[in-house]
Amino acid sequence: MFSAREHFIKRIETFNSRLSSEFDFDFSAVSKRIDTIEDFNKYILDDFLSSKQLFYRGERINDPNRHLIPTMFRRPKSLFDNSDMGIVHVDAQFLFNYYLGMGSFVDVFSNTMGKADIENMYELCAFAQHYCDFSPLIDFTKSLYPSLSFALKDRAEFKDDIILYVLELKNFNDYTNDINVANKWIRDFSVYVSSFDEADVKRAVRDVFSNKHLPSIPDDFRNHLEHLSSRPVPKAKLIDVPTNTRMKFQQGVFLMLTDFQLFNITYFTKNIREQFSITKYIISKDICSNIKDIIEMDAPWYAYRYLMDVEAAFKTAIENG
Repeated sequence: MFSAREHFIKRIETFNSRLSSEFDFDFSAVSKRIDTIEDFNKYILDDFLSSKQLFYRGERINDPNRHLIPTMFRRPKSLFDNSDMGIVHVDAQFLFNYYLGMGSFVDVFSNTMGKADIENMYELCAFAQHYCDFSPLIDFTKSLYPSLSFALKDRAEFKDDIILYVLELKNFNDYTNDINVANKWIRDFSVYVSSFDEADVKRAVRDVFSNKHLPSIPDDFRNHLEHLSSRPVPKAKLIDVPTNTRMKFQQGVFLMLTDFQLFNITYFTKNIREQFSITKYIISKDICSNIKDIIEMDAPWYAYRYLMDVEAAFKTAIENG
């Protein structure tokens, strides 16, 4: 029989094996560099102009700390009631209770936008995503131009490369334009969030391998390892239900990740890549000005200065007609 120390070491080895095969938190395994306008046209623009079912998200900087993650999980410690870190289960009820705790947010929403309750959470989450920076959703768009403009942000100079995520739909069961289906997906939302002091965890693991006897490992960390071995990798859902005029204009959609374990701000991504053909393009800062020129020529109404001003965007479309 294994001793307690040997059992724990075996658990760590199993955990590391899963990490090596599935833990690609910044999608580097599917990344591709774009260094020339010719490559941009060939690999990105031409595909956009084709009939492929593609969805886009732009990021202003190539930074491994900027994960593809919902806003509510970017600061996981905020989900815990006190300073004791551990595991919290985030589901639809947790979300609704969290929104109820945000002052009069839910009351104002119900009085102006529509009734907010646990059965109809999609519109509340969409509103919170756009105006409160807190939801289980990630912004994408069906149009290449808005995604690039969000990454470029009308800057005159570019000191860093930008990022463009491109998702291609493989299975329409993972996509909906029906608000009832979107509400059901939110009702079924389930994520376990773990937040630990990484220095303490590393110290505990190091002690396991250096000492003859098993040191005192926090129960929460033991539970975390159990969850990692039992929780599946994320399911990805794409929701194409615009909730306001601006979202319609930007051709916005939401990516929702559910049924997984989040460790601090990282998670397994392999299943997402099996549901969607996803490529992370790292676009050189040297061609960002050229890409801005392409937007100004092909779709000036999608320049960054117009993305939040639909009226001005339509005036520009008329003037350029």
